[in-house]
Amino acid sequence: MSQAILFIILLVLLPLSSVIQDLLPGIPPAQERLLLLPVIFTFGVLALPLVRALWFALATALVQGLPLLQIQSGQTEMGLTMPVVFFLCWAIVLQMTSEATHGLRWELHAFGSALVTFTMLACEFLVLCITRGGFPVDFGVVLKIILPSAAALFLAPLLYLLLRSLVPMAPDAQAPPKAPGLGF
Repeated sequence: MSQAILFIILLVLLPLSSVIQDLLPGIPPAQERLLLLPVIFTFGVLALPLVRALWFALATALVQGLPLLQIQSGQTEMGLTMPVVFFLCWAIVLQMTSEATHGLRWELHAFGSALVTFTMLACEFLVLCITRGGFPVDFGVVLKIILPSAAALFLAPLLYLLLRSLVPMAPDAQAPPKAPGLGF
């Protein structure tokens, strides 16, 4: 399968994952939301080459950022700039990590999904605290950040197994080249 087809499939999965995560029931005990978008984003960024990964990060920022646009007293609380910067930075970090570990691995996808989910929720909370004033951290807020991150850690390997067959296999750079005509 070519990288272009994988890119298109992942682009279709972005809004689909947003719809599905809104339809899923909450995670007990406080009914936190299961976030699928960061898991899809992490897989896409790890599976795609750098330029397509950056475009995928921009698409993810739009899908994530547009529902967050809220206008309070004539001012937007959270604009599109924060999600764009956030997802582009994570795309670069995950691409460098993928290069360092020689490709897409399920462990990298699982831990990356948990970290992206955790930082996304924590940054959204901090931005809202700064714009509204005050810093109301309690156990409920911590649960709303920690539980979806932990769920992403456990959900990512399942998604990895489902989508791994779509990723084109790169030739193994470590294997020595075969001598022509020997038949081995």
